Amino acid sequence: MQSFYHLETLEALYQQYLQNPDLVESSWRCFFEGWELGQEVALIGKRMSEELQVYPLIEAYRSYGHLIASFNPVGIPPTTTPKELDLKTFNINSDDLIKEVSTWGFLPEAKVQLIELIEALKKTYSHKIGIEYMGLGFPELELWVQKKIEPYFKTTWTLEERTKILHDLNRAELFETFIHTKYAGQKRFSLEGGETLIPMLANILDQGSLNGISEIMIGMAHRGRLNVLANILEKSYAHIFHEFEDHYAPDETEGAGDVKYHKGFIAHIRSNKGRELSVTLSANPSHLESVDPVVEGGARAFQITKSKQPKEVLPVLIHGDASIAGQGIVYETMQMSKLPGYSTGGTLHIVINNQIGFTTLPKEGRSTRYCTDIAKAFSSPVFHVNAEDPEGCVLAAKLAVEIRQTFACDVFIDLNCYRKYGHNEGDEPAFTQPLEYQQIRSKKSIREIYLNELLQKGVLSTSQANEMEEQFKMSLQEAMKGAKAPTSELHPPKAQEKWVQEDPKTAVPIKILHALAKELTEVPQGFEVHPKIRRLFQEREMSFHQPIDKLCIDWANAESLAYATLLQEGVHVRISGQDSRRGTFSHRHAMIVDQKQEGKYFPLSHLKGAKTPFDVYNSPLSEFAVLGFEFGYSLIAKDALVIWEAQYGDFANSAQIMTDQYIASSEQKWGLASSITLFLPHGYEGQGPEHSSARMERFLQLSAESNLRIANVTTPAQVFHLLRLQALSTVKKPLILFTPKALLRHPLVLSTQKELESGNFEKVLDDPLASLQAEVLIFCSGKIYYDLFAERQKRENKENYAFIRLEMLHPFDDAAILAILQRYQKCKRILWVQEEPANMGAYSFIWPRLNKEIEKVGAPSLEYAGRAESASTAVGSYRLHKQQYEAIMKQVF
Repeated sequence: MQSFYHLETLEALYQQYLQNPDLVESSWRCFFEGWELGQEVALIGKRMSEELQVYPLIEAYRSYGHLIASFNPVGIPPTTTPKELDLKTFNINSDDLIKEVSTWGFLPEAKVQLIELIEALKKTYSHKIGIEYMGLGFPELELWVQKKIEPYFKTTWTLEERTKILHDLNRAELFETFIHTKYAGQKRFSLEGGETLIPMLANILDQGSLNGISEIMIGMAHRGRLNVLANILEKSYAHIFHEFEDHYAPDETEGAGDVKYHKGFIAHIRSNKGRELSVTLSANPSHLESVDPVVEGGARAFQITKSKQPKEVLPVLIHGDASIAGQGIVYETMQMSKLPGYSTGGTLHIVINNQIGFTTLPKEGRSTRYCTDIAKAFSSPVFHVNAEDPEGCVLAAKLAVEIRQTFACDVFIDLNCYRKYGHNEGDEPAFTQPLEYQQIRSKKSIREIYLNELLQKGVLSTSQANEMEEQFKMSLQEAMKGAKAPTSELHPPKAQEKWVQEDPKTAVPIKILHALAKELTEVPQGFEVHPKIRRLFQEREMSFHQPIDKLCIDWANAESLAYATLLQEGVHVRISGQDSRRGTFSHRHAMIVDQKQEGKYFPLSHLKGAKTPFDVYNSPLSEFAVLGFEFGYSLIAKDALVIWEAQYGDFANSAQIMTDQYIASSEQKWGLASSITLFLPHGYEGQGPEHSSARMERFLQLSAESNLRIANVTTPAQVFHLLRLQALSTVKKPLILFTPKALLRHPLVLSTQKELESGNFEKVLDDPLASLQAEVLIFCSGKIYYDLFAERQKRENKENYAFIRLEMLHPFDDAAILAILQRYQKCKRILWVQEEPANMGAYSFIWPRLNKEIEKVGAPSLEYAGRAESASTAVGSYRLHKQQYEAIMKQVF
C-alpha cells in the first residue's frame, strides 16, 4: 500500500468499501472498519491525513524493526533510534502519542493510543527476534509472516515443550562439560555459548516430520559437530568418547581416517513426534563451507533417484558467521538454488554466529551489517535470534521449516551467540578480545538462564530439574565405561585397498546399437532442425549402414550410444557443466533447438526402452560449487553415471578443493565411495596457456591406494567401453577422463561397429601396424599419438617405430606393459613422448613405473621426448607452439 493518497482516491476507496468491503485491500478494509460509517466523507479527509502517518510507521517496523532488536547476547543493546524508525520521519511528535489511531489490522482492536501501537510493534519486531522479510519481491511471504507473528510474536508453550527445550540444553551443555573435564586440552570445537543449536535442530526434526519431511541432510563445520552427532543424530556417547581415548586407532577402518570432528554419520531416528526420519551429517574437511554444494547435490539425488518429492527432503546448512560472509562457495551454491537442474526446494541455513572468525572481528571480516546479508541477493527471509532466548530460537526454527515447506525457498536463521573458549579448547582468546571474554566468563550458561526462567514461572521444581540433570550425567558415566574398550561397532565402511577383479560386459549387440542410432537421430514431426545438425544426425545414423569393420563411428556418436545403452539397462545418466547440452566444441548436441519456435528436444530422453531418466544441464559459470554438487549427487545415486564436464580442462583448478579434499580422498578418510566422472578437455593445439592443459600431473599426483581411475583415451570405441565400464562396475571409483578437442572431428579418430559389438575397454593399446622387429618403442598417451602417427607416415621406415598408448594411466597396468616390453625384444630405443612440458603431464608419474618394468627385461634406458620444463602450461604464440611441436618430432624421429 502506498503511504500517501489524494483525497479523491480515498473517497473512491471508501465508496468502494461501502458497496462491497471484499473489493478493498485488507489493510484498507481494517482502516475503514474503525470509522463511524455515518460520517460525511468531507470530514474524513483531515483525520485520514493524520491516520496515514501511522501506516508507514507500521511498515517501517516490519522492514527495519530488526535494527533495534536485542538479539546479541554479548553486545551492547541499541541505544539510538535509526532514522528509519525515528518518529520525526513520520511527522509524529510526543503530543501525538496519546492520540487514538487506527491499528490498520495490526492489533485486534480497531483503534488504540499511538503509544500502545508503538509498544506492540517493538514487542513484535524489535524484541529478541529480528526479522528481515520485507522488500524481497515476495508479497505472499510477507502476508504469511505477518499473519503468523502479528502482534507480539506470541506463541503458547506447553509444559512438555518447555521441558523438552530444557532437556536438550541439558544434553548440549553437560556433554561439553563432561568431555572438557575427562579429556582436558583435547580439541573438540565446543558448542558452549551456542548450545541453543541443539533444541533448534531437534525442533526442525520434529516440525519437518510433521510437514512431510522424511530425509534431512546436514552440512556443518567443526564447531559443535560432536554435539550434533551425539544429541541430534544419536551417535553413541561411548563411541564418541572412544575416539578421545589414547588407544583409539584410526587405521582400524583400513583407510587413512580423519579427525573426529570431520566425520559424517547416517542415522535412522524417530522424531519427538513419533515420525521416522533418516538424518545424514555429511563428512567434510576443514575447508569451510565446501560441504555446502555436496549436501545440495545429495538432496537433489534423493529427490530424483529415490522417488522423493522436494518437500520430503530437507537440506540444512550450518554456517559460521565468518565463513558464510567470507567464502565465495556460499554464493556459488546459493546461485544454483533456483535453477532447474540444481534446485532442492529450499534450504534451511543456520549461522552459529559467535561474532568472531578465529581472532578476526566482524568489522575486519565483512563489509555488510549482517553476516547473513547474502540472503538478500536471493530473496531469502532471515531470522536474527538470541541464543539466550531458547524459546525464541525454537520458534524461529519452527517458522523457518514452515516457510520452506510453503514457499520452497531458502530461509536463514542467524543464531547470535558467543564462543566460551578460543577457536579451540587450547586457544587463549583474551590475547585479542580481552574485554569481550571478561564479559563471557562472567555469564551464566544458556541452560542456567533458561532453567531459572522456568523455575521463576513455576513450570517445574528445583528437584525435578536436579533429577533431569543427574540422570543425564549418569548416562554419560555409563557411556564412559564402554569407551575404554576398543570397538568396531560404528566404524565407517572399509576402503578397498586392492582393485576387485571385475569384467562387466561393455560390448553391445549391433542390432541394439543400430536401433538406438536410429532413435537418437529422429526428431518430432514439424520440428525445424538446424541444417548442420540435420546433416550431422544423418551421418550418425548412416554410419550403421556401413560395413561392420569400416571406420565410421566418431567420438560423439560413440559417447551418445554409451549413454543410450546404459539408459536401456537401467542406469541413470546425468551430465552437468558449462555448455554441456551442446558441448563446448559443438559435438554432443544432446539438446536440439527448433529453429522457428525455439522449442527444445532431448533425443536421449525419448528412448522407447529407457528405464531411467537422462538429465543434461548447462550449469552456471561455476566449477567449485557445480563439481561439489555432482559429487554429492554421486554419493547418493551410487549406481548412476554422474558426469561433471569442464568447459576446458584448464578451468578445473577452480574446483581444486573439491578434487583434493573430496574426490581423491573421501574413501580413504571417510569410507565414502563415489563413481563421479570428470570430463576434462585437454590437448595442445596452439590455443595458449588457458586452453591447453587440464593439468594431468595434478590428478596423477593425487592417485594412490586405488583411489582414482585416470584415463586419456584415443578412440571412440574406447570411450564407449570406458563409460559403460564406469557405470556398470561394482568397484565405485571416480573417473578422471581427459577428453579431446581437435580429435572430435579428426579423420583418423574413428572406430568400427565391430569394436562396439565386441571386446572391452583396453588399458593399454599396442600398435596394430608395427613390426615386432621395431627398433624404436614409443610410449605415449592421448592426442600426441595422432601427431606421431602422422609423422611416421612420412617415413620410409615406418615399421621401425611402434607406438604404445597408455589409455588408462592409473591404475598403472604393469602386467600389460611388461608383456609389451617382452614382445618388442629388438628395440634399441624406448621413449616416453608427451606434448606437455617435462614438469607437467604424465611424465613424472610414468617414469619410475615404466623404468621398473624396463629393468625387468633389461631393455634400453627410458628417454624423454617432449617440451622442456615451463612455469606456464603452454606458450601464447602459435608459431612458437609449432616450433616446439617440430622439436618433439625431431627428438623421436
